[in-house]
Amino acid sequence: MFISLIVFLLTFFIGIVLFYTCHFCLDIKTFDSGKPGKNILLIGGTHGDEPAGSYALLILQNLLKKGKLRVKKGKITIIHNVNPCGLYLNNRYYSVIGKNIDLNRMYGKGFPINNKIEKLIPVNDVIIDFHEGWGYMIQRKGSIGSSITYLNIPFKQKYKLINKLNLTVTDEKKKWVINDIKLEVANSLRELAMLHKKKYLLVETTGQQNVQPLHVRIKQSNIIIMHFLKLYGIL
Repeated sequence: MFISLIVFLLTFFIGIVLFYTCHFCLDIKTFDSGKPGKNILLIGGTHGDEPAGSYALLILQNLLKKGKLRVKKGKITIIHNVNPCGLYLNNRYYSVIGKNIDLNRMYGKGFPINNKIEKLIPVNDVIIDFHEGWGYMIQRKGSIGSSITYLNIPFKQKYKLINKLNLTVTDEKKKWVINDIKLEVANSLRELAMLHKKKYLLVETTGQQNVQPLHVRIKQSNIIIMHFLKLYGIL
């Protein structure tokens, strides 16, 4: 009984410490050309069990830091891992102790991590938000994996990217699609982008529980990143 109590108290204490300290780990990097152009905000790792976007953005960040890629105009802001403790624990939520907190339902609620991101929305023109579904949307089984949800993006641009992604996919049941389902999620990043009338992409690779190999999902995320950075003349 005594040992069980000690284990419980230690677990509770660690959980409390993680709850109040994980937001200090939020890494925000900005690469500014000093020239007029689009400001792009790239966000990954909101859910800790959806790592592909986080790794793809970290690769981009390192290439920019080392000077192997150069920002020609405008500005890129990268938050490669919104939920570092969740990623470490392979957990969707911000906390595994007590109430499960979904960071993509906490915008406008005064939560520390979301507060930092909210300040960036008004000063950026395009927000690309990387997530991962548990299945392929084209199979219509309740997941939106391998889809992109667009907000305020011109029609022609939508299909150019989808077609580019599908050149790398041979299985027709795993093709990328545009998600046109009108389902608004309260206090999500998409809702915040909508309120600010920003261009926004919700990217959903298919990857939870490693449905596809991680390297495939990272490659797909990289195609999306480079497509838009080149489209707007950032790189």
